[in-house]
Parts: sequence; C-alpha cells; structure tokens
Amino acid sequence: MEERLELLDTLNARQSHLPKGTTALQDGEECSEVGVILTGRLHLFHTDIHGNKNLMDTLGRGESIGLINAVGHYRLHISAIAMEDTDLLRFPVDMLLRDHTLTSPVQIRFLQNLTLALAQAAQRLTRKLEDSIRRSIRERLLDYLSAQAHQAGSRVFPIPLNRQDLADYLFVDRSAMSNELCKMRDEGLLRFDRNAFELLDALSLTPEESDPNV
Repeated sequence: MEERLELLDTLNARQSHLPKGTTALQDGEECSEVGVILTGRLHLFHTDIHGNKNLMDTLGRGESIGLINAVGHYRLHISAIAMEDTDLLRFPVDMLLRDHTLTSPVQIRFLQNLTLALAQAAQRLTRKLEDSIRRSIRERLLDYLSAQAHQAGSRVFPIPLNRQDLADYLFVDRSAMSNELCKMRDEGLLRFDRNAFELLDALSLTPEESDPNV
C-alpha cells in the first residue's frame, strides 16, 4: 500500500468524478494525461465532418483512456462520454517517460505495466480495424459476439451495447443488422432478449487469442 501511495504521489495522480453524459475527452484536444476507470463506463466516439457519430469502443472498470495520445503527444481523434456516473484516476506520464529518473522497483513495474497497456490498446485497434473491413454483417456480428462470449467465459452473456450502439460500433445499418440477427436466430444459431445473448452449439466461436503476458 505504501508503494502505491508513493507512486501516486510521484505521478501527481488525481481522482475525478464524471456524472452521466459528461465528456471526459474531447475530439481535437491535446491529451497529456492517462485516465484509469475506477467505476462506471465510457463510450468512445468519432464524429465525421457531417456530424455522424461512430462508436469506436466501450470501456469499463480497470481500462484506460488517452494512453496512446498522452504517451505520443498526439491530439485526440475521439471523444469519450460517460454512459453512467464514472470515477477516473488521472495522471500525466511525462514524469516517468521523459522528466523522471526511475529509481524505485514500484516505478519500474508501473512502466512495465504501462508498456503492456499500450500493447493491449494497439491490439484493440487492430481488432477494430479487422472488424470494420469484414464484408458481411454476419461476420462482424459473429466476431463481436464471440469476443463477448470469450470475455464472459460462457455462451450465455450480456453485451454492454443497445441495438443502435451495436450498429454504430460495427459500422452497419441498424435495420440490416437487426434483420441479420433475426435470421441467425431463426436458423438456430443464437437466442437473444434485448442485450442478453446465448450462442447455441450450432454456432462455432471464433478462436480467442491468448494473452502472451499471462
């Protein structure tokens, strides 16, 4: 505990509370801090020149925002909005990466964890790109639902998105997506009730990559 307090003090960490609907990060802004979600849920949106919002990701407890931008000093290309009351732990990374000499084991371990988190963020972006270039709606649905099943460790699981959010996340038309879900249900591949899904044995799961760091 003392080591954690020492690290938080070194990082000038601070906690902030975001009521539901609050913007945590704004597209186009500079980002110098990393935010770790302590409680709550955030949606990451990209807005195009016509004002259309695309849902890029949904993040929950223990996940981070602004990591790549803070480390690389890149401007934001997304906005993060609290979908429920959310608490964040925010801290700058420059003190560890550029301005600070690492001297204690806890600081070195933190930098190792930061590097791993960057790799995980890059992997999420890669998967998102793979999902967006798949041609069929069914393939996109299968990949997303398979990932949720793997995360839950069960073929029965809830998803954190409503139908419109899911369509935005998969970059597909909502009506076309709903029709495809109904076809998959009628073919005996899955069952669903609102946000609760069950993948039946007739529907094979896509393989989940194991984390090489576990």
